[in-house]
Amino acid sequence: MREINLYNISVLDLELFMNVAKYGSFTKAGEKLFMTQSVVSKRISQIENELGLSLFIRNKRQVVLTPAGRVLEERIGNVLDDILDAIQAAHVAQTGASGYLCIGYLEWGDLTFIDGLRKFIKDNPQFSISMYRENFPELREGIAQGRVDMIFTMSYDCDVFHSGGYDILKFQKVPLMAHMYREHPLASKKSLAIEDLRGQPMLMVDQKSSSGYGEYVRGLFRKHNIRPVVAQYAHNGGEHIGNILINKGILLASGQFLQNSLNGQIVRVPIRDEELYVTAVWRKENRNLVLMKYLQMLAEEVDPEML
Repeated sequence: MREINLYNISVLDLELFMNVAKYGSFTKAGEKLFMTQSVVSKRISQIENELGLSLFIRNKRQVVLTPAGRVLEERIGNVLDDILDAIQAAHVAQTGASGYLCIGYLEWGDLTFIDGLRKFIKDNPQFSISMYRENFPELREGIAQGRVDMIFTMSYDCDVFHSGGYDILKFQKVPLMAHMYREHPLASKKSLAIEDLRGQPMLMVDQKSSSGYGEYVRGLFRKHNIRPVVAQYAHNGGEHIGNILINKGILLASGQFLQNSLNGQIVRVPIRDEELYVTAVWRKENRNLVLMKYLQMLAEEVDPEML
């Protein structure tokens, strides 16, 4: 068996390998870790040389794990989780914190819970709090695998959690907005009805990333006997910013999406009589005492009509 010098392999290398395996793309893995595609490709080749393993099959469309790569992915996933847990435990020991809470929140989503969380941290300095911004699939995976204690997402993406094993709290009501380029014919309207969107090109989140989003939007149109015209799909709303700016279509999203960003170019018009909810989700079996205390405070902030 070949002798391997582990001093030449870092935790970042392992994280890089896991991200390439997850996304099947050097480019997407690089975006996640703020590295260029060429740097990712070069480092993966170096890792393969160091380990004496062929980890990926490369083709024009994607990179695919080899049998050896699949074995490594399965084993390393648990190792990385253990390393991160150990580092966090060391931080807790150093700061004297008596508990730890990990929260995931929606990329390009709503941050209305932040003010309350700041107050919770101020009132409970003995607790250690970490936050991670993720997209829909990563949030679902994180809460399912126990990497985070709680997630904040949108109500339309919560169908998967109604099957049992999770508790769900509608935290805050937010308006539904049509996001469009400033020169779009509908941009001057003070408000819109779904009927006004008949025949308008729509920008959608794809089924794999959020089946709930697609069902929610199509349901809005079905109520008015309209079939939406889809101009383009993306993995999340943030990926559609460029499409909005070139006036390719309209994106329906929370009123908090892109709040105070690109105000001169992107117009947000409210949809009449339609609302969304920022929603908190956690596992029923999670008995983290910090989570329990935070939920107690969270419940006090929620409108009684939503409980």
